[in-house]
Amino acid sequence: MITVQATSLQVRLRHLLPLFRGQGPAFAWGFLLLALTNVTAAAIPYVMKLATEALLTPTRADVDLWVAALIGLAVTNAFFRVHSRMRIFGIGRDVEYALRKSYHAKLLSLDAPFLDREKTGDLASRGAADVSSVRMFVGPGFLQISNVVMVYAATLPVMLGLDPWLTLYALAPIPLVLGLSRLLTRRMYRLSRVVADHFGLLSGFIQEAVAGMAVIRAHAREQEWNRRFEVEAEELCRASLAHSRLQSLFAPMVVLAGSIGGWIILAHGGYEVAAGRLTMGDFVAFSGYLAMLIWPTVGFGWILSVMQRGLAALDRINRVMDARPFLSPEAAAGADPGGRWPGAISIRGLRFAYRPSDPVLRDISLEIPPGTLIGLAGRVGCGKSTLLHLLARIQPAPPGTILMDGRELSTIPEAELRRNLAMAPQESFLFSIPLDKNIGFGTAAPESIREALRVAALEEEALAFPQGLETLIGERGITLSGGQRQRAALARALVGDPAILLLDDVFSHVDARTEERILDNLRLLKRRHTVVMVCHRVAALKHADRICLLENGGVAAWGTHEELLNSMQLYRDLHDSMSRAEALEALAG
Repeated sequence: MITVQATSLQVRLRHLLPLFRGQGPAFAWGFLLLALTNVTAAAIPYVMKLATEALLTPTRADVDLWVAALIGLAVTNAFFRVHSRMRIFGIGRDVEYALRKSYHAKLLSLDAPFLDREKTGDLASRGAADVSSVRMFVGPGFLQISNVVMVYAATLPVMLGLDPWLTLYALAPIPLVLGLSRLLTRRMYRLSRVVADHFGLLSGFIQEAVAGMAVIRAHAREQEWNRRFEVEAEELCRASLAHSRLQSLFAPMVVLAGSIGGWIILAHGGYEVAAGRLTMGDFVAFSGYLAMLIWPTVGFGWILSVMQRGLAALDRINRVMDARPFLSPEAAAGADPGGRWPGAISIRGLRFAYRPSDPVLRDISLEIPPGTLIGLAGRVGCGKSTLLHLLARIQPAPPGTILMDGRELSTIPEAELRRNLAMAPQESFLFSIPLDKNIGFGTAAPESIREALRVAALEEEALAFPQGLETLIGERGITLSGGQRQRAALARALVGDPAILLLDDVFSHVDARTEERILDNLRLLKRRHTVVMVCHRVAALKHADRICLLENGGVAAWGTHEELLNSMQLYRDLHDSMSRAEALEALAG
């Protein structure tokens, strides 16, 4: 959590202020209409004063005139009030829309090191509930603050002109209320931040529970997850109640101050009227102006709550907006020369650790020629997937340790890298959109999608779906089998015809015959692709041109399947283990 300090408001609004560009005319109209709203509102008590004095000896024509004047002012005031709110609330909506776009674009620019530290539900909460809280601060909150200032600016000069001493007596409790409000504001910010944090945690918990519902039910852990939900929900409830209790103090304080002011006007003003030093019209006007001041001041508590909740939400959003990917935006957005790479990979003394004290890879050095199929083998946890993530620039590699066609990986523009390098991950993710859109993302030609599906051995099955390639895939690809999801992810990696193809155990859910078909297809394409794949099957090892055997994060051996089988006991043990597992799988099938 962020420590509450006296930070500059401009610093806190650094990501919000640029979103107001182009809103100048709307602000000008909103302020003008709001000013006219308060001018017409302030005119009503003064007209009541004139009407009261005039109606001491009334005629029917006088009554009609004053009634018409009051009705006209009320209608005019309502017109200005509605349109001022429409203008200023509209600014809040526009800024909310722009902030959501900016937040979403920022999320898309961030990389695995940041996203792995954050809960998905909490990030979603910041982009939904927190952005809405900022909109309340920008729209209704800003309007109410401006309205309070304008109400006091419009009424105080008139009240002072009527009777300076009565004005001071009536407003004497207000400074006390403002002082108490200032004391409570800091605690309200802290509570607003706690509420937002707990809401984010609860959102993350719900998102995780829904995503893992099948696992929860399969292991009969519903009661345990219900108890965990109750704990998270209770924490949010406690924080919200504490915030509400604090917020509820404002309105009674202001109402009490207004009531004291009303008593003063009734007592002191009544004596002044009786003594002839104050007219009945002045007394009526004073009462009206005090009522005008009370309700905006009552709303001041709500304004403070909205402001503190909005600032707390903005601080949470700023944490995401301030995050920086390991690749600078300037390097990522560099010029793309447009040519296709040959596909050579050079790894030089690569060392990597998620935690400084626990290196995952140690001094990896490999030279991978273009158009070769390289297998990565080794026991679980030896660093195979991590090496692929570094090659794909999902994780940051130390400078100078990975080169693509002689160019340092971190200097390659993002567009050029993604056009020439693609990865099919171990855990494939499919979107809830049609199959062809999942593979081509709406940019690839139908022929390219069909060819990618053919290489991935999914074309026949896909065409047999109810709507063929346009069949809607359920959330996370739930309507497909595990093997179909993996092959769809492989087709997605192939569709752009990348020079370098990284495959992270994409055959774990397919049968041996389908795996053989895919490997045969890849071998036919290897002149166009440099393929680096994690192998957990004997067939994949046999198809590789060369194999890199990893052990404890280092290269234990480098050679062909036959060379390693004849020279490395570690490789023979791994090969025998894979063969036994495949035999048992075949018997079970």
